[in-house]
Amino acid sequence: MLDDRTGDAADPVKLQLIHASRHRARLKLDTPAGHDALARLADSFASVPGVLRAQVRPNTGSVIVESHSPIAEVLKEAATRGFARIGEKPQAPPVNQVLQMGLMQADLGLKDKTGNALDLRTAIALALIGGAVVQLGRGRIAGPATTLALGALSLLDRTAKRG
Repeated sequence: MLDDRTGDAADPVKLQLIHASRHRARLKLDTPAGHDALARLADSFASVPGVLRAQVRPNTGSVIVESHSPIAEVLKEAATRGFARIGEKPQAPPVNQVLQMGLMQADLGLKDKTGNALDLRTAIALALIGGAVVQLGRGRIAGPATTLALGALSLLDRTAKRG
């Protein structure tokens, strides 16, 4: 692969395999590249035997390769020719970890906005108490109002035990 700035031979382009089926792959560049470099990358992929088409998507920094032969063979040949180094897409973190991080950020944001007067758990408890009051106003004491009030008290009880 040629470097956009100097015209010299550069290191292989580092790509992540984002999606692959039997005869098609979408690869994303690890670092942004100019339009000319992307065009040369597409030409390099197109020169691999069995490749039908190689398209670049400058807006997403990705390359789509379609082939007659199995895509694994095409990617192996690209690595052998030295113009691309292809790695696997990094694994996404577990959903519970993402949720915990989001809740922690929301809690910190709420504390920041209220000067530590209110945290997320207390805000949710207040919303549940508000819902219980609305249900009481509608005359629904036994079912919804009690359930909402007990949920709020449970949250407030946990907050008191933590703090």
